[in-house]
Amino acid sequence: MPEFFKNLFSGKPEKESEAELRKKQEAAWEEKTELTDTAESCYRRGKEYQRKGDLERARLYLERASTLYSSFEQVFDESEVLMEDCDEQMGALEEEDLLYNELLEAVTERTEELDNRQNYLWGLLSLSRLQAVFKRLSACPECEILGEFERVLDIFSQGLVRELHEEERQYLQDFITRLYDFGDSEAFADTSNQVATEDGKALQVFDLNGNSLFTCIHIFLDNCIYAFCDGFENIENAEPPEMDFIPGILLLDYYLRTEEGDVRRLPPIQKEMDRIWSDCEFLEGEPKIQEVAERMDAYRKMDMLKNRS
Repeated sequence: MPEFFKNLFSGKPEKESEAELRKKQEAAWEEKTELTDTAESCYRRGKEYQRKGDLERARLYLERASTLYSSFEQVFDESEVLMEDCDEQMGALEEEDLLYNELLEAVTERTEELDNRQNYLWGLLSLSRLQAVFKRLSACPECEILGEFERVLDIFSQGLVRELHEEERQYLQDFITRLYDFGDSEAFADTSNQVATEDGKALQVFDLNGNSLFTCIHIFLDNCIYAFCDGFENIENAEPPEMDFIPGILLLDYYLRTEEGDVRRLPPIQKEMDRIWSDCEFLEGEPKIQEVAERMDAYRKMDMLKNRS
């Protein structure tokens, strides 16, 4: 009997297939090991910045290490030595006078003064400014879902003035599931997934990791989907939205990686902080919903990484 048919009826794979399988297994192992190396490198770099007293950048790299060993089982298994200290240092940094900590506290205080409608709109205005950033990053391998934020914001913009169609509801529910999976993927954590900016620097997908930005955006979008599926006119009865992502749109990870010195002094950071508070004051003035939609549309056309001076 020819060798091909012997393998077919015996159920035994051909030698070439076995070799190919081993090659894939070895490649997967190397990829996981590379993630472990990255986690340990981030941990060491974070500790070095901590020793230098640069707590902003210490947090950047310690948080990256934390994300890697929290998201990937093998990194978790191989990083037990650093995990406990990393978690301890991250907890301590939450009490420091860091820009994100201060802005988060201020935003939280204002959200408590606003009603549900104003908070949802504040979140949507903030998220709109990230559309161009997401579109840039969607060109990276296996990051195409980031380009779908344009359609998601289209749906929410329409939902301000009318009920969502069933097709739109189903799309949003499918999108939020896929977005959750993406946040736990290797594509999200791969620092080679980056795009060039006009000033010759590189924006990484992993820059969205900072201060749990991507996780908080996911939760906010989940809140929005439930609220808008029930009808925006009923927004006051909806669950209060997750607003912790608003300070994250400063894109601190990107600026801390690519710039030197105090990020508070950077014009793009100052401009974005001005926009955050301008939006809040705008909404406190009880604008018409059409005015909110127009502001959203203007933000969606803006690229935060251009005209940075």
